[in-house]
Amino acid sequence: MAVEEKITFCRICEATCGLKVKVDGSTLISVEPDEDHVVSQGYACVKGTRFESVQNSPDRVTAPMKRVGQEWQEISWNQALEEIGQKIRAMVDKHGPQSFSHFLGSPTGAHLVLPIFRNAFYEGLGSHRFYGTATTDTVNKFRVNEDMYGQAMRLTFPDVEHVKFYMVIGANPAVSGNTLFHLPRAVTRMKAIVKRGGRCVFVNPRRIESAQAGEHVFIRPDTDVYFLAAYCNEIIKRGGVDHERVERYMKGYQRLAKLVEPWTAEKQESVTGVPADTLKDLVSSHIKLGAAALYMATGVNQGRNGTLCFWLLECINAITGNLDSRGGTVMGDGMIDMAVESKKAGGFTDLNLDRRSDGLPCVVGQHPSNMFAHDILSDAPDRVRGTIIEASNPIIACSRPDRMVEALKSLELVVSIDLFKNEAADLAHYILPATSFLERADLPYALQSFTANTPMPYITYTDAVVKAPPGVRNEWWIYSRLAAAAKVRMFNNPVLSVLSKLNARFADSDIGLLRRLALTPEKLIDGMLKKSGLPGRKDMLEKHPHGLLLGDTRVNNFLGTERVLTDDGLVNLAPDAICAVFEDKMDADYLFDLNNRDRFKLFGKREIKTINSWMGNSDRLVKAQSNYAWLHPRDGEQLGVKNDDLVTVRSAHGEVEIPVKLSDDVMPRSVAIPHGWGHKYAKSLPHAAQHPGVNSNTLAGDGIENTEKLSGMSHLSGILVDIERSRHEARSAL
Repeated sequence: MAVEEKITFCRICEATCGLKVKVDGSTLISVEPDEDHVVSQGYACVKGTRFESVQNSPDRVTAPMKRVGQEWQEISWNQALEEIGQKIRAMVDKHGPQSFSHFLGSPTGAHLVLPIFRNAFYEGLGSHRFYGTATTDTVNKFRVNEDMYGQAMRLTFPDVEHVKFYMVIGANPAVSGNTLFHLPRAVTRMKAIVKRGGRCVFVNPRRIESAQAGEHVFIRPDTDVYFLAAYCNEIIKRGGVDHERVERYMKGYQRLAKLVEPWTAEKQESVTGVPADTLKDLVSSHIKLGAAALYMATGVNQGRNGTLCFWLLECINAITGNLDSRGGTVMGDGMIDMAVESKKAGGFTDLNLDRRSDGLPCVVGQHPSNMFAHDILSDAPDRVRGTIIEASNPIIACSRPDRMVEALKSLELVVSIDLFKNEAADLAHYILPATSFLERADLPYALQSFTANTPMPYITYTDAVVKAPPGVRNEWWIYSRLAAAAKVRMFNNPVLSVLSKLNARFADSDIGLLRRLALTPEKLIDGMLKKSGLPGRKDMLEKHPHGLLLGDTRVNNFLGTERVLTDDGLVNLAPDAICAVFEDKMDADYLFDLNNRDRFKLFGKREIKTINSWMGNSDRLVKAQSNYAWLHPRDGEQLGVKNDDLVTVRSAHGEVEIPVKLSDDVMPRSVAIPHGWGHKYAKSLPHAAQHPGVNSNTLAGDGIENTEKLSGMSHLSGILVDIERSRHEARSAL
């Protein structure tokens, strides 16, 4: 076949940058940024432009596989689905629907059609045992949204194009994009804030790459809650509250003000390391410049108090008059109002406080991943006995990898839906090969309500641009066929259930007429576009291949409207559950941090060539043998180590041996270790196994005592550790 050039977009992260690819049938030749994309305008990071090393990897699974003893055998789709379906049905009939679970990885958030069919399968099965990596990075935000705005999917985002004071806490957009909103070309857009006379401030334990766009403030890992409490108090003391707006659209202000009153700039300095004068100067700019937005992400979310931090941050944005305002934080209103639809649907999207006997919540339908191994190894009658792991590797992504291995090995049935046979898939009984993002039709991130969460509202559509290998299937098809094999009624409707199962048969039929009759993702998306008053699929491809701008970000479309989904239509600044936790633990946590301020604290570090746990097998991205423990030179001198020396990093939960890098970009008495490494047991990922690195989650604890009680988030950042020079000889990680 002749080489063709096609336009598409990346789905590795929320930036969804435009791409231009060259393909030869099922072979991806090259990937370049799309210079004509309406938003990314010729930018794409190295993960996207080198994706052919993932797409064309010789290690990719391209046919269903079954483990027989310690050997893997290729089998047909019919055999795989029938056997799995029968095993699921037998398990559920014998032990109940909660015996069968699901574990989701982050790439599934980029798949528009998949959640419709996956959720229909599990709802029909009767199981709500959903776990996933969202509880390692973002569900604290959804908990706050639920309590403040009435629904978890009410996501604010900063109006970066118009903001004058922008403070980013615990995020590094230059390397990893942004969490839960689209912002391609993030550094360029943040530099523009300074150029137009504003301030762009990054608060982080490390002088991050994004700081080139503005200025940097060091903060000790996992102390952000004291900084934000003092910041909120200082805003109130300095007259930075828009009282008219608060009284009209919000409730709970007096309680909020009373809670933060003891937290002064001077008090927070003793544990955060942020000078009181620096905090006061930031507040001065915040008030003076007016159009202001605070934003935080994974580095804060993963601490002991991620929910309290996001609550305080949202309250600061709200009481200063910057919520739902130009240049502040806004609520997108995309093709579909996902918050309204989620409120109607319930189940997988509501805040569920009654699904676990231990009192932990299931935010956006997800049980805490920190409890996954516990729920498997438990002796409870409804313990997890089987699971589908979809686009994830919980052995790398979650705490206590040793315990996770033990748990997965004990299950009666493990099914992996993935591109590769990663460490978790190696312990599975079946592997079902799924499409890559280039092999399916899509709109940008379903999670973002179809590009609602972007300061540059736009829509773009792509067909599949690469032919999937013959043995690979789209996940919507897999769940429809599994439902038939497991005798599961989908969509709570016998007619729709039968039709959906027939539809999957038609889509894969050898008969052309039946294939043409199938309701494919392309047809579903076409209907969604037209129903929303947008150009259909054909017009998008022909007239708007690089995307379609939808105008400026809308403001003043949330407060005082029916879009506030609380019972009384008011934003709740002081939710009872959140305030109770704040009152109960802040003083004790402060004393703990005060008493341990001279000990090392672990935090994560993003790297431009990796993302989470799933690109470690790329020979074009991963070159180093290992990740590093990044330390301040003063700490290196005290420990007697230099670059590439080995150190042992030890926590209450485990220890790792890792080479060192020294840099004054890292705050003293802290250690940054990039996550997503630790592939020494990756038998079926040869490049990853040869460049294994160290899994920093070995140092994190699992179980209820290491799980944040408000949201179910894992505690993965700000862990107290001890460090010493290793007894082994130094080796280079290069």
